[in-house]
Amino acid sequence: MKFTKEIVDALNNFIIENVPAHPNDILSLTMEHFGLSKPTALKYLNGLIDAGALTKERKGRYPQYRLADTVFEYAYTVNDALDEDLIWRKDISPCLKDAPQNVRQICQYGFTGMVNNVIDHSLSTTLRILLSVNAREITFEITDTGIGIFKKIQTDLGLDDPRHSILELAKGKFTSDPQKHSGEGIFFSSRIFDHFSIYSGNLSFFGHKDDDRIFEQRGAGVDGTTVIMTIRKNSPLLIAGVFNEYTDPDKQPGFHKTAIPVQLMQYEGESLMSRSQAKRLITRFDRFLEVVLDFAGVDMIGQGFADEVFRVFAAAHPGVHLTSINCNEHVRNMIHHVGAR
Repeated sequence: MKFTKEIVDALNNFIIENVPAHPNDILSLTMEHFGLSKPTALKYLNGLIDAGALTKERKGRYPQYRLADTVFEYAYTVNDALDEDLIWRKDISPCLKDAPQNVRQICQYGFTGMVNNVIDHSLSTTLRILLSVNAREITFEITDTGIGIFKKIQTDLGLDDPRHSILELAKGKFTSDPQKHSGEGIFFSSRIFDHFSIYSGNLSFFGHKDDDRIFEQRGAGVDGTTVIMTIRKNSPLLIAGVFNEYTDPDKQPGFHKTAIPVQLMQYEGESLMSRSQAKRLITRFDRFLEVVLDFAGVDMIGQGFADEVFRVFAAAHPGVHLTSINCNEHVRNMIHHVGAR
């Protein structure tokens, strides 16, 4: 049976999308999904192997398939002559020629922004880059051996705890060098890549538009900072669309809106009760016109916490519009209790 190009593309895309989660049963999954015989499904699996998109890890009765990764490694000395745009043009861009234009733009934005952070802020003398490309996705791993991003933000802002640094990153508009930087790079990169994570010291930050999280690791931790970013090749995202969601040049230079996952305040399960916790949360809110507070994962808040955010801050900053989303009944009632507008 000869299939049309559309069906062949659908078959190949199905295999590529599903093989990471089904390395041992991708054959039977493909047969079931498309109603194919075993020889026909095998034909397309073997075709992807011949094309270099898949590898067969284990032969025999129980084969194991995986996406074939092409890995590029680069190492640089950080000095005044190092230029992130030159690294992109010379070393990285040629490896991504088959990626769609929108994906290439996302990669260029995130890569050059994170490398520039190493050059300008990390105090590192070395930069290591791993670029991994397969038929499904593109992954960057950018590593320095400097002071560590969370420690540097803690020092610059005089914070008590390096975990508070992650909250400031999630807000956006933070930079230790406002003359040269707008503080937008990490904020937007975490919202345009499918996966965005930062590892430094004993802390890990997993940032995404719908799910920002902190993990504290035990043990030696990571020297310096490592940023990992992954984007699927079939991502429909347009970088301008994300920018437009948070920016409006008619309202404010840069971006005027931020979205804060309030659960980042809940270190090791502690409840959000005090005014001091609220004051940490609202730091730099006055730099925005719109602040969306996402209470997903927050079971309860105290009267003092709610009052400081939704009455005291709101009254002192009438130009900042606060919006609460994903509130359970307790959180919603407490916000109403303090008389939030």
